[in-house]
Amino acid sequence: MYEYNDGLLPGSRHPRLYLAKAGKAIKFTGENIPEYCAIASAQYEKRGKWSNTTYLLALAPGVRPIKFVSPMHGVWGDSATSWGEIARELMLPIEEVRKVIRQEYRGTAERLDKIEEFALAVEAEGGTTTEIVVISFGSPTNREIHEGWWGEPKYGEACDGLPIVVEPSMGESGPNWEKPVIVEPSVGATIIGSSHFPGMHGGYYHIEVAVMVTS
Repeated sequence: MYEYNDGLLPGSRHPRLYLAKAGKAIKFTGENIPEYCAIASAQYEKRGKWSNTTYLLALAPGVRPIKFVSPMHGVWGDSATSWGEIARELMLPIEEVRKVIRQEYRGTAERLDKIEEFALAVEAEGGTTTEIVVISFGSPTNREIHEGWWGEPKYGEACDGLPIVVEPSMGESGPNWEKPVIVEPSVGATIIGSSHFPGMHGGYYHIEVAVMVTS
């Protein structure tokens, strides 16, 4: 028997449950799934937005549950660096993994697609590899904010010493770190993703940049 609760979690996170068998994964939506599972019991708890149902599932032979829960202030898979990494974690064929993640976590899928596209372009160049450089910053002082800190470039460095410089795009309300742009290097780098985490004085940003480095 496998127990699953579909209730909302702190941080407005919704769990997802998939049942995997023979390289295929099917989402559990509160009903029996022939050849995958039967609901032995379902206990509903009424609590407003926290209302939930606890299911006890009888799994068919060879069926493996895969539960997805995003981290607090993040999205499931936001630390993965390739589709292959996700496939190894979920123990599913790559195309099945792509289908599931595109359906449940579109932002993660788009990010992994960008990494893959960049890696393929780097591979075509020959003699180079891809590195993911992370630039993290945030929680400036009031004085720094007044002096324009959020609009200033932020810096990182690749393993070979290559400087990486990013800056915010300009939105209607000012600097927009949700859509950063690369200042340096002018070629051989691309923004993979930008994540915001809550904190004092505007919180923190986590910028990922894929860069081409000499192997």
